[in-house]
Amino acid sequence: MKTIRQGDLLFIPEVIPGYVLEHEPEKKGVIAEGEATGHHHRVAALEDAQVYRVHDDAYLNVGPNGVSIVHEEHHTIRLEPNTTYKVNRAREFDYLASMARYIAD
Repeated sequence: MKTIRQGDLLFIPEVIPGYVLEHEPEKKGVIAEGEATGHHHRVAALEDAQVYRVHDDAYLNVGPNGVSIVHEEHHTIRLEPNTTYKVNRAREFDYLASMARYIAD
């Protein structure tokens, strides 16, 4: 399994912590919302994966058919079946302000 990038998101194969699975999955399958454009990274078919969000962390549990992740400005990516991912958003560091911030997509 390998790490996969789509725009400002990294899909890193990782076991989903138990406390995350205690939460309900996202109903719309949105992994990350685009602040600048309003476009969303989302699963193409809700029956193929569950998206869990706890605070600023997002996790993806892919079912036996695999799943496509779509976004209006990026190429569609395909994630392997029966895999779990931690989804990390890219950040940049502003040295003048001495702070890190998420990259707006």
